Amino acid sequence: MGPGQQLLGNRYELRALLATGGMGQVWRAWDSLLDRPVAVKVLRSEYTGDPTFVARFRAEARHTAALADRNIAALHDYGEVPADDGTGEQLAFLVMELVEGEALSDLLAREPRLPVDRTLDVLQQTASALAAAHAAGVVHRDVKPGNVLVGTDGVVKITDFGIAWSASSIPLTQTGQVVGTAHYLSPEQAAGAKAGPASDVYALGLIGYECLAGRRAFDGENSVQIALMQLRDTPDPLPDDVPENVRRLIGRALLKDPGARFADGAAFVAAVADVRAGRMLTPPPVGGGTRQFAALGLAPAPRRRARRVVGPLAALLTGAGIALGGIAFLGQEPVAPVAEAGPATVVLAAADYVGRPVDEVEAALGQLGLTVERVAEETSDQAPGLVTALTPAGAVRQGSTVTVAYAVAPRAQPRPSPEPEVPEAPAVAPPGPVTGAAVPAPAGGAGTGAEDVPAPRADGKAGGNGNGNGNGNGKGNQGGNGRGNGKGG
Repeated sequence: MGPGQQLLGNRYELRALLATGGMGQVWRAWDSLLDRPVAVKVLRSEYTGDPTFVARFRAEARHTAALADRNIAALHDYGEVPADDGTGEQLAFLVMELVEGEALSDLLAREPRLPVDRTLDVLQQTASALAAAHAAGVVHRDVKPGNVLVGTDGVVKITDFGIAWSASSIPLTQTGQVVGTAHYLSPEQAAGAKAGPASDVYALGLIGYECLAGRRAFDGENSVQIALMQLRDTPDPLPDDVPENVRRLIGRALLKDPGARFADGAAFVAAVADVRAGRMLTPPPVGGGTRQFAALGLAPAPRRRARRVVGPLAALLTGAGIALGGIAFLGQEPVAPVAEAGPATVVLAAADYVGRPVDEVEAALGQLGLTVERVAEETSDQAPGLVTALTPAGAVRQGSTVTVAYAVAPRAQPRPSPEPEVPEAPAVAPPGPVTGAAVPAPAGGAGTGAEDVPAPRADGKAGGNGNGNGNGNGKGNQGGNGRGNGKGG
C-alpha cells in the first residue's frame, strides 16, 4: 500500500515514505477522521504471515499504549486489515504521533559532534522517557540514535518499542537469543543474559559517547565483532575538551557490570541534572566495573583489529535489531574472541534458521561441517516442518552437533473410553410360602413364632418351618411346604 491507494483502514491516507526498517515502513499520513497529520508504521508484507513478527508488532502497540510521557512518541491507533491487492494478506499498522524533526542518527550524520550542552539535553530528555518506561516495568532493549527523534521545537522523543520487554508480556525471542543493535548492545545482552533497565542506561551512554566523540564507541567489520567488543573492550577516552564531570557521567553509564551503572532512567536523569548544576559526580570505579565479566573470563582485552571471522555472519535486522543467537559466554571457561577462533569455527545465529523448513536448515548446517540432531516439538505456534529453535548458537566448532527443533502438529487427544457397565446382580426370588412346619421350641418353653427358611437340600427335599406352639416333626417338599403334627402346649 502506498500513496494514491485507498485509505488504510478506511481512515488513513499515506502521503510520503519517511523511513524503512527491518519490520516495516513509516509513512507521513493524514487522519481523515480527525483531520490531523500522523505517522503510520506498516508491517512489511513479507512478515505479515510470520507469527513472530506480527506478535512483536502487536507488542509494540501494547507497550507504547501503556506509556504516557512527554518524551515518548504517543500511540493513536492499531489495526489489522486485508490488503487491497487481492492477495488475501493481512496488513498490520500502527498510528503514532508525527514528530516534526529528524532522527538523532540523521542529525549525527550531518553534525558528527554535538556541543556538550546539547548532548546533555538530549541525554536528559531520552533518560526521562526511559524513566517512564522503567517505572511501568518496560525495558526498551533497542535504544539507539535511529529511535531517538529530535523535534524542531527541541523536544526529544523515543520511539519503536517493537522488541521491548515487560513482565506482563509473552516472550518473543528464543531462550538465549540476543536481540538488539550491536553498536548499542549492552554486555549482558551480548552474553545472552536478560536485559534490564541498566541495559537501556548502557545504550544511552553509548549514544552520549557518540555525540561527544563524533564516532561510535565500538565499531568493527560485522555485528559479531562489535558484540564481542561490548563484552571485552573499553572505549577510547573522550576528546580532551569534554569536561571531567561529563566524562564521569558517560564513564559510569558504560561500566560493564550492570550493577555498577546508574540503575535506571530515573537515576540517569538525576545524574545529568547534577552535571548541569555543577555538582561533581563520584568517579567510576577503577578498572571499568568489569567484576562480573572478569569472573567469567571476559576481562577487558587491549583494543586490536580482528583478523577475520570464519563462517556466516549473524544477520543484522535493521530497525528491529540483530539476533546473535545467544553467544553463550555465561558460566563457561574463558572464551577467546571469535576473530581468533581459527578456520574450524563457525558462527551461528538462531534467527537465520528459525522459521525455515527443517530439511533446508539441516542441509545448510551440513555444508558448514556440522552434525544435525532433529527434535520434534508439538506446537501450533509454527507451521509443521518449520524450525522453532536451534542450539547451541554463537561460535560453534565444525564437527559439533547442533540440535534443531522443528514443529509438528499437536496430536489429537484420544477421547476417554467409557467405563464398562457392571451387570446388575440377578434378583433372588423370595422363597415360597411355608405352611404347617412346626419349629421345635426350646425345651421347657413355648415356640417364638419366628419363621426360618432353610436352604434346599441336595435330595430335593426341604425341611419346612411353621408357626405354632408346641413340639412337632414334619416333612416338607422343595417348595418349603410341609406338614407337621404337633401338640399344642
